[in-house]
Amino acid sequence: MEALRELVGRYGALAWRRRWWAMLTAWLVCLVGWTVVATLPNQYEANARVFIDADAFLTPLLRGLAVESSLQDELDLLQHMLLSRPNLERIIAKTDLQLQATSPFATEQLVESLGQRIKVVAQTRNIFSITLRDKNRQLASDVVQAMLASFIENNAGNNREQIDRASNFIDDQIAQYEGQLRDAEQKRAAFRKKYIDLLPSDGGGGNRLEYARAEVQTLTGKLEDAHTRRALLVRELGSTAPTLSSESGGGGGGGNPELRAAEDRLNQLRRVYTEEYPEVITQKRLVDQLRRAGSDSSGDSGYRTRVIPNPVYQDFRIQLVQTESDIASLQRQVADAREERDRLEKIAKGVPELEAQYTNLNRDYDVVRKNYDELVSRREGMRISEAAQKKASNIKLVILDPPTVPRVPVAPDRVLLAIGVLVLALGAAGGTIAAMMALDQSFHSVLELRTLGLPVIGSVSLAALQPTLTDRLKQVGLFGGVFALLLLALGGVMLRFGGPA
Repeated sequence: MEALRELVGRYGALAWRRRWWAMLTAWLVCLVGWTVVATLPNQYEANARVFIDADAFLTPLLRGLAVESSLQDELDLLQHMLLSRPNLERIIAKTDLQLQATSPFATEQLVESLGQRIKVVAQTRNIFSITLRDKNRQLASDVVQAMLASFIENNAGNNREQIDRASNFIDDQIAQYEGQLRDAEQKRAAFRKKYIDLLPSDGGGGNRLEYARAEVQTLTGKLEDAHTRRALLVRELGSTAPTLSSESGGGGGGGNPELRAAEDRLNQLRRVYTEEYPEVITQKRLVDQLRRAGSDSSGDSGYRTRVIPNPVYQDFRIQLVQTESDIASLQRQVADAREERDRLEKIAKGVPELEAQYTNLNRDYDVVRKNYDELVSRREGMRISEAAQKKASNIKLVILDPPTVPRVPVAPDRVLLAIGVLVLALGAAGGTIAAMMALDQSFHSVLELRTLGLPVIGSVSLAALQPTLTDRLKQVGLFGGVFALLLLALGGVMLRFGGPA
């Protein structure tokens, strides 16, 4: 804490010792700065306001149909047009600025300066202003007037040339995309025709190779089921007796009921199947056997044992025959399906990247088709826009405020600049003190002397030279009076400038 107090005291003494140098610096900076502020030229601002109203009837009608540009886009376009180099050169030629363009270099600088100083600002959605600051009041008004006239002329002019240029461009692009689309369609059709069996269907289903593999799997399963069914029928036939024995009496019993049942069964089968059907043939044999058995036993007078075919056994035989027929048919279908599958797989192995090539063809076709449809849609929208612009204008201009220039200049704000000069002067004074303190090489206490590492025997103070309290107050009062005089000078400068001048 003692070291800090010592350090503060040292720097305070140094600053007080150089106070008059600092005050001199502040006065010099203020005098120079205020002189420069007083000589700054006045800046006058010319301003004009314009109201832009989109057509309340035509714009909603065309929304979603025509190539519609937003109001902000049109304002941006007009702003860039107004600040374009050809337009600025025309404005220079129409006003007294041409007197300043004495050489090509001066003209170039004048165009750049004018483009930076002209401001086109949107105040609301429909109102924007055109402003320009210049030291010549009349010149500022003339430039804004010329700018406003150019604004109206460019907006009132039709866009027929631009529309024709855009229409021709779109027609050329559509013609190019038509050729690309035709080539893409031909390549796609030729590729699909060559590999129709390996490509998926247009409906999103699988390809022929997948169908062939599934068909082989399905038929193989059916064949295995048929083999299993045949094995079961063979086992059932082995455990079933082919014939049955029964006893019947002679002497006219009124016919054989088994024969009648067999004949009825045969008649039912004939109504459903042809004579070559296996079950019909088997049933006919059964009827013939029953008739022969009945004729053989018709002469007997007593009871005797008759042997008749077992209907269950006969049914099993019929099912076995049908199963054998199904197996033969399924074996032939499986062979054909495998042959077709092997053929398609052989083709597929020859073109390993078939799906990738077809996907690329489809992607190229889709891209060209999408761009073509988009261009056709834009062309139709442009035609509607062209027809609409012939009937009505999308934007209406109303000049709210003609170019006006206040008699009081808007810049520079000399009061604010005078205060800034004072702040800069005080900063310069502080910098002067800091620089002089940095250059000071003297020692102000025994502690500073001991930092050199040398033995210090003692110190001698100049007590006789220490100022008294009255002397200190006089010095402070004198310095304060000079500083107050600086502030009074600032007040006089501000009163002289009298606000923004």
